[in-house]
Amino acid sequence: MSEARFPGAHPFVVHVADLLDRPGARRRVVLSGSMVVELDQIEDCGPVRAELNLQETGGSVLIRGEIITSLRLRCNRCLGDVVSDVSLPMVQLYDGEPGNDKPDDDALEVAPDGSIDLHSVIHDELCLSAPLVPLCSETCRGLCPKCGTDLNVDPCVGHTTERGSPFSGLAGWLEESGDR
Repeated sequence: MSEARFPGAHPFVVHVADLLDRPGARRRVVLSGSMVVELDQIEDCGPVRAELNLQETGGSVLIRGEIITSLRLRCNRCLGDVVSDVSLPMVQLYDGEPGNDKPDDDALEVAPDGSIDLHSVIHDELCLSAPLVPLCSETCRGLCPKCGTDLNVDPCVGHTTERGSPFSGLAGWLEESGDR
């Protein structure tokens, strides 16, 4: 296992020139660094670690491995912090012959200098793994809609008087129209 670091290189760039045109050649790398993930439900992303196996596969480089980090999320009901340890599988194939006319125009390619920048791939995997509605627990009671008290911590008291709704006059109308 090697740390794929080069002076001044982005932490998620791996150089694969030594693997290309060597069928079956393999190498294991560990990449780590910080990443900014800007989604409403994600407050912060901890250091990201990618443990990857690289393999040359007939002019391409197959990357398999695992992305490991922790995400600090905001509970959708009570707005409390939720820490989620994340371990995601990653599989990507990069074409080692840039400019090759392939039917798949979206194919990822190895850069002409023999490097692969995995930053956007790792970023996208983290974004896709984030829950759309994070919860601190399935039984989270949320916040009182009137005073904002966290109902998981304190009971909410003192809201016995109901204010009249501007639509309260319509309640009887539905009942009357059903009798006809």
